[in-house]
Amino acid sequence: MKISALISEKQSKLTAGQKRVLKYILENNDEAVFMTATKLSKKAGVGEATVVRLAQVLGFQGYSDMQRHLREEFQDRLSTVTRLEKSIKDVRNDGDLLKKIIQQDIQNLTRTLNEISPETFQKAVKDITESRTIYVAGLRGSHAPAIILGLYLNFLKKDARLLVPGYGDVWNVLFGLGPEDLVIGISFPRYTRLTVEILEYAHNHGAKVGAITDSLISPLAEYADWVLPVYSRMDSFVESFTASISIANALLTAVSIRNLDETLEILQEKESIWKDKKIYVPSTTTDIQQKKRNLERMIPSISNSN
Repeated sequence: MKISALISEKQSKLTAGQKRVLKYILENNDEAVFMTATKLSKKAGVGEATVVRLAQVLGFQGYSDMQRHLREEFQDRLSTVTRLEKSIKDVRNDGDLLKKIIQQDIQNLTRTLNEISPETFQKAVKDITESRTIYVAGLRGSHAPAIILGLYLNFLKKDARLLVPGYGDVWNVLFGLGPEDLVIGISFPRYTRLTVEILEYAHNHGAKVGAITDSLISPLAEYADWVLPVYSRMDSFVESFTASISIANALLTAVSIRNLDETLEILQEKESIWKDKKIYVPSTTTDIQQKKRNLERMIPSISNSN
């Protein structure tokens, strides 16, 4: 089992000190996987016993067993990630900068794909499909993937509500929240306080809670039933939201395939409205037929994963 799955499973049992160790490992895994327990404890600012106890809580026989597991995962990722990192070290002009930023996004996507377990993704799709109402909270920069997720869930005739401060008090919107509802929070460092508070409120009121965030030990993860960890690092003044939008796209596609006939009916209905209202520039392509073929191609892979 991947370390990400173990962290998710044991989240409620982790102490603050153990979370600090995990945070250091996840952010510096290329170095941390080769450190002794003593050195790792000093880097994380905890006692050595905390590192040893962390390994035991996660189900390993000891620190050396956990370290071996971490090294194996690291080696699986190393070849692809290392090639990317070597290619983006030197930036001499705008062309190099363009290459560096795009390759960093590729790196973020690669790491995100390696960290998310299929089981966790399937649980997220199941919760979205079966929930009565879906509330999506993503503020500041995280508002972009939140808008995409909320907009297209409504497109699929799901009762999805985007939580936006200033457009009606969010607590009034959440009034009546219960076990049949789902709240999805999207936030990355530095985490917005309101997003964390919304997830805490949802958790305390018995609703299902999901998080799209940078780590299994982020503040959002504490209240989430499932976490989709997303890499967003970028050598810029902005964070990258490429991977988080890709996750939103994957969730939306998986939900649409759960009931393909209904999705195609919705697409046909929407297309008729768009054509009647002249929303788009006239096209000779058969968009609906192409979308149908695209979705049908996805079905075998979805079926095989279940």
